[in-house]
Amino acid sequence: MNKLKYIGIALATLILLGIVFYGYMGGYQQVTVSRDSFGPTEIYYSLHKGAYKDIGTSWEKFQKDWESVGINECDSLAIYLDGPNTEPEKLRSVLGCRLDGLTIDQRKLVTEKFKTFALPKMNGLAASFPFKNFLSYFLAPNKVYPKFQEILIAESAETSVAIEVYGSSSKSVETIGFFMPVGVSRLVFKPLEDAFP
Repeated sequence: MNKLKYIGIALATLILLGIVFYGYMGGYQQVTVSRDSFGPTEIYYSLHKGAYKDIGTSWEKFQKDWESVGINECDSLAIYLDGPNTEPEKLRSVLGCRLDGLTIDQRKLVTEKFKTFALPKMNGLAASFPFKNFLSYFLAPNKVYPKFQEILIAESAETSVAIEVYGSSSKSVETIGFFMPVGVSRLVFKPLEDAFP
């Protein structure tokens, strides 16, 4: 009987800790969607094809590549080209760093090694979500994108891509930014699609 009691206490403690941790991660926070604009900005980028769970490996390689040319800071973002119903192995993601803030010499080094892409000014839906640790990269999209989808469906609006803004690679960040352009032609992003083999 005592053994069952201790098992029950342990399970209750684990459940309570899970609830508290979920709250700490922002799991109970309401997502507020606003109308905003994004861009213009220019990025240098690397490509990732495949499941999002493997994107960390591509980021690490990308970081080693830009560090190899003497860049030690990346104002990072990612552009997701495919919808959630795409087969995982066919998902295409563009990992980018903004060229803003780089010196002329740094820009030269970067553009010799990487392809670049200019994002125009776009209007759309925007939201942010707290960043606590690497698990935020998984929780935040599951909280934000359903809210975006509700609005897109209600307004019969269409989007072309999803953009996530992560910020500085060397300083602590407090939020992940999310943006979905509305009324922006998919043709704007064709150079990125064509970059995939």
